Order: sequence, then C-alpha cells, then structure tokens
Amino acid sequence: MRYISKLLLVLILIQCNITSTQAQQEILIVGDMHQLPGIVKRAYKPMVKKILKYEPQLIMGEYAKAGDTAAMGEWNSRFKEAYLKAKDSIFFNEEEIRTLITTPNRSLDSLDFKKLQAYYLSMGDQANNRMYRYFARHGATEKFKPYGNQNPDLTFQLMRQLNLKIIHGVDSHKGYAGYWPAWQRALKTGTKEGQKAFKKALRQDKWGNIFAGVSGSLGRYMNKPETLDAYYRINSLRYSGFSGEDYELQMKKWDNRNVAMAKNILEVLKNNDVKRSVLIVGSGHAKAVSEELKQLDPNLKVIMYHSIKEHIK
Repeated sequence: MRYISKLLLVLILIQCNITSTQAQQEILIVGDMHQLPGIVKRAYKPMVKKILKYEPQLIMGEYAKAGDTAAMGEWNSRFKEAYLKAKDSIFFNEEEIRTLITTPNRSLDSLDFKKLQAYYLSMGDQANNRMYRYFARHGATEKFKPYGNQNPDLTFQLMRQLNLKIIHGVDSHKGYAGYWPAWQRALKTGTKEGQKAFKKALRQDKWGNIFAGVSGSLGRYMNKPETLDAYYRINSLRYSGFSGEDYELQMKKWDNRNVAMAKNILEVLKNNDVKRSVLIVGSGHAKAVSEELKQLDPNLKVIMYHSIKEHIK
C-alpha cells in the first residue's frame, strides 16, 4: 500500500512538471500594416531589433497552412495555379531536400534556395516559398534592403538573423469566401453616422502611421491597445450605424477566421518544443487572436508587442 502511494505521488509530480513546462510557453503577438507608404518604408527596421532582443525560437505568420487552396484562391490565384501544377509534376530527391532543410541558411547558396523555393511550391507552402525566393535573390546574410512590406522587411529579416529555417503559416480561409463583398455591401448601406465614424478612423490611421513611421515609432503606434482596437473595428465594421444581413455575415466570417488562426497557433506550439515564439499578423487580427488564445489555453503566456520591453532579458 505504501509502495502504491509513493508511485501515485511520483506520477502526480511528473504530471505537475509537465504542466509547469507547458505553462512556460510564450507567444509574442506583433501587429503589422502589411504594406507601408513609401515615405516610411524603413519603419519595420526598429521592430526587427526589438524582437531579436526577445530571442524567439519560432516564427508564425499570417500565411495559410500548406495546401490551403481556399486561401490561395481568395488572395493569390497565381500561386494556387502554380501549386496545383507543381504538386503532381515536380519530383525531388528526398535525401537532398532533407539535407537542405537541416542545413543553416547561411551555408546555402542561391541554387540551394531555389530548390527549396520549388519544393515548398510543390507543398503549397506559400510562406516558405516566398521566403526562399527572397533568399535566392538577396541571400541570407546580405545587407537589408527595405521594401516597406512586412514579409521581406520584418518576417524574413527575423528568419535571416535568427537563422531559422521554417515560417509556420497559421492563417485559415475555410468558409471565409464572401467576406470582402459582404463587407463592402455593409459599408455602403450603413448610416451617415456610421460611415462618418469609419472614415474618421481611417484618417486617424493614415496620419498616425505616417507620423509614427517618420519618428521611428511605427511598431509602438501600430501595437498600442487603442490602435489594435481601431483596426479590429475597421475590419469588421463594429460601429453604430451598421446592421443587416451583410453586416452580420462579414462580422461572423472575420471572427471565425481569427478563431481558426488561434487554433492553428496552438497546434504549432503543441508540435514544437519551444519556450518563446512570435506571431506576426495584421494589426486587425492581433486583438481577436490574443483574446481567443487566452480562452483556448489559459496556460499560454500571451505577450503583446507594446509590452515587449518587460519581457526582454
């Protein structure tokens, strides 16, 4: 009896240790603007420096999961067409690909990157296809050239400097088709007061981004709680004066996409033994995804970019 009691105690301690380890997982959520105005195209550079100090071990982005043809059809039909053609017509030496995937990017050349680019195309993995296309053109260690886009300027630079190999796409467009047309119709049928509030938010966003970009504080501005809330409301028309079938439809599709994204994030974390991870996502998603993550997994430590200084060693 005493032996059984001791065994139970050991099992309980082991389970507690596992739970404790799981509780240590963190995710830093970084909101971005996708494409910046040309006048502030270097504004992502300070964000890269700050995130590097956080020392992330894994990067997730607003890319669809590999093979998600729904997302390809919604936003990038050319990639979808290329993927459907490549998946049955391009064959690879598995051992060579395995070697390329496990070799640090700094040890690979342009030809190696092109092979990985083609491989990820055949897998329908848009995130890594784009990244290795960028590396094939610019290299993995060359001087940074700003484009004003979060993919090459933020995500790919972090992958470069952290020498990470795989971006984890966590977006999902299942059931998302029709969001944009419904959003547009709902906007047109809103009251004057609702449309006025919406346009005011857009103006504040435009000038806020320009001033913050010029002053080198774009990351801080985009990720302020008030700004994240504004983006969230803009993307789902959450203003008084909007109603009707189209309004309800676009709002539901937007919310469902954020829920699916949160579930995909948790799946990535479950399959990867890392403590610190980063999600780079459009600022309109950041608030909803963070709230959903907290509900789905209370043990996950969710950190927002505006408080990053508190979590840097």
